[in-house]
Amino acid sequence: MTAQHYLGVSGLARQLGVPRRDVSKWLGQYPANSEHPFPAPDVEVDGVPGWTLERVPEVELWLSGLSRRSGS
Repeated sequence: MTAQHYLGVSGLARQLGVPRRDVSKWLGQYPANSEHPFPAPDVEVDGVPGWTLERVPEVELWLSGLSRRSGS
């Protein structure tokens, strides 16, 4: 059996080119029940979320929607 690899908050931040604190902030500010929910993680281990590398484009699309919403 091969291990699955996931990006934690730090890895996702590196892929997006943003500080880790931004991803942490978005997770808190945009929960599943918000108007613009942050993409749900694929896995959670001991309370730590993880996303597959294939989900990065989805998070980038979410981020572009956030920029449009804020008028940036």
